[in-house]
Amino acid sequence: MSARRELTGSKTWLFACHRSRFDKPGDYHVYDVAGISFFVVLGKDLKLRAFHNVCRHRAYTVVRRTCGTSTRFSCKYHGWQYDDKGALVKAPKFDESPGFVPEDNGLFEIKLITTREGLVFVNFDASTLNLPFNNVKSHVDLGSCSWVDGKEVTCPTNWKDIANEFSNQAQWAQNPFEWLSAFRKSKVVRLLGPLSIIKELDNDLWCTMVLLPRSSSEVVVQCDFYVKEGHTAPAKVAEKSKWMLEQELLNLSRTDDTKSATRSSYFAYQCGGRTIDLFAILAQHQRNEKMAKRKLQPAIRVTGTDTIDTEAEALCDALEGVADSPSLEKCSRISSLPHTLEW
Repeated sequence: MSARRELTGSKTWLFACHRSRFDKPGDYHVYDVAGISFFVVLGKDLKLRAFHNVCRHRAYTVVRRTCGTSTRFSCKYHGWQYDDKGALVKAPKFDESPGFVPEDNGLFEIKLITTREGLVFVNFDASTLNLPFNNVKSHVDLGSCSWVDGKEVTCPTNWKDIANEFSNQAQWAQNPFEWLSAFRKSKVVRLLGPLSIIKELDNDLWCTMVLLPRSSSEVVVQCDFYVKEGHTAPAKVAEKSKWMLEQELLNLSRTDDTKSATRSSYFAYQCGGRTIDLFAILAQHQRNEKMAKRKLQPAIRVTGTDTIDTEAEALCDALEGVADSPSLEKCSRISSLPHTLEW
């Protein structure tokens, strides 16, 4: 199973960022999870929203920069423009076309929830029910923290290896050796979902780490650092903590043939007052695909369900199959469509 379907097909809530990353209307940040690009933007109404980073015209990438400030987002392909609520506000040569409805062509919105502590979660499956997310506790008063710095660390390993290590660290932190706790206070380490963790690095310095899988053999770890309002972490302490964190991640990426064999088959985390076993969900998704005899991708939004859309999708699947074939020496015949596709 590809990393994309493992993650976005599992119907799980993913921690994206903290509310303090957005200061003023129009502030946005772009994320990529296993090839699914999306962005989170603070609207003029001071509400956070998340959208698939794909133009509704020809699926071209809308937002190119990783972050910035704008209340208008324009696709560079044919000039379609969207506002901070995802609504289509400009579509050259389509605005006056008979039957064209701008309201039906806005950006696809992604479910987003912000907790009282400012934790921002997203879910690619629009049919997923909301959980009581205000029960999600980081055991850190993140509501009084502010973002100070961030960096990405690329790790040449499977995302599940690091996720499994996150789980182990969180379990150990909650159940430290009794004799050790008598000498020093254990630092807080908590899971914020299947792909993220929060760590106490120093008294006033905290870090969230989010896994952004690129493939089955590479994952980018987004590290963001926070300090309590009114406090400043000493520069030497901050730099040392960042260096140690990066070394820890790179050590986890070292080639080890025993990783797959020793990887835990159980990865549970607390979410909305419930205990969720991610690996069990992924295994069930595999079984569902096997029974359905097709890919199940709730993260991919369907733009239409009539005959012409179905035929177009079949053509694309056929072309994808040809592109993935090991040899193109022999031509493959693909049935043509009885209609003209107005793309």
